[in-house]
Amino acid sequence: MKCKLYQTPQDFLEDNRGFLLKYEAAVQLNLGNAQSHCGEACRPGLLFGRYEEQGEPLLLFGNTLPWNLCLNAVPGEIRAPAAATELAKHLKQSGIVIHGLNARKDLCEAFLPAYGGTFHMRTGMDVMVLEVLIEPPRAPGHVRKAVPADLDMLTEWGLAFQREAVHESPSEKEIQEKFSQYVEKETVYLFEQPDGTAVSLAASNRALPHGAGISWVYTPPEHRGHG
Repeated sequence: MKCKLYQTPQDFLEDNRGFLLKYEAAVQLNLGNAQSHCGEACRPGLLFGRYEEQGEPLLLFGNTLPWNLCLNAVPGEIRAPAAATELAKHLKQSGIVIHGLNARKDLCEAFLPAYGGTFHMRTGMDVMVLEVLIEPPRAPGHVRKAVPADLDMLTEWGLAFQREAVHESPSEKEIQEKFSQYVEKETVYLFEQPDGTAVSLAASNRALPHGAGISWVYTPPEHRGHG
């Protein structure tokens, strides 16, 4: 088992293109982070690499501070946890600090004891892929891009989303600044009823080769259950 470190995120993307495209939905954090920094040089806070055997990738990793270390492996690859353990030892010995870990359960269980320190599970979730779409009846209304005049409502909904979905209470200023950036980039959308009432929110925050990452999907409780 060999550890391969890359000089740039672009090198990581090119060398692992087949893997990244085949498992695009599952690897989108590493894929999106590498795309965002492809013109930079790697360093401890921007580190991309993989563990491989006979030239075949077993485990891909990306450390893009201030985000969590992200691990990806082929589904069912039984050698990946051992690679995660070796990675943890390498990072610890190299003095590379991580803020947290995004990975499937068996990789977390292999990595964290070997890295040491105190960690707790923040969010447990899964990646699911929609292969066949049974299109539901469309609710009356339309989608539009959010504009600066929507910022107060977006901030209120963003705070409610954080409390309900991830049980956190960030500052109003933090959420307002985040949605200001989304509005400026024209990547936040609202669904309006025919009378012009906004009832639902979603944002696109990560462009991928065949799709996009969607976040901040939120409908206030009084507008739920209507399709």
